[in-house]
Amino acid sequence: MNKPVLILFMVLVFASMLPLSEGNPDSRPFGITSLTINFDKTDAVFTVSYDLGKLPKMYILLFGSKSIEPRIKAVFPDFDYDIMKMDQDKTILRVKNVSRLEKGYYLHDSRRLGASINTIIIYTPDSPRPTEYSNLNSTPNKFYRS
Repeated sequence: MNKPVLILFMVLVFASMLPLSEGNPDSRPFGITSLTINFDKTDAVFTVSYDLGKLPKMYILLFGSKSIEPRIKAVFPDFDYDIMKMDQDKTILRVKNVSRLEKGYYLHDSRRLGASINTIIIYTPDSPRPTEYSNLNSTPNKFYRS
């Protein structure tokens, strides 16, 4: 009975050390593959999809997704948001006051992001088709009706 417990303990210790062997957390790549923005009046829902790699995914499976939060904060430093869901493949954020109402239109002014994002897909309530942008480091200016 001692051998299985010892083996399990060694596997857990080894697995917890793997992400640390890749360097410090800030130097590891955090590749955001896409950002989908669904505007809803002055707020929006951001779906952030990313590719962490195999070892960090194992780490998240074992210890949870709390280690992703600082990286999300670094990408969205000037946004007021609540985390709705976070897992090893994506994070869903409820972003508050990202647009303003003026003369019957909601206006979203561009906001700088903490990283360049490969693909940004924007859905507005007044259009059935999304708008897609590539390789941006800020959200684009947008206006829409509710």
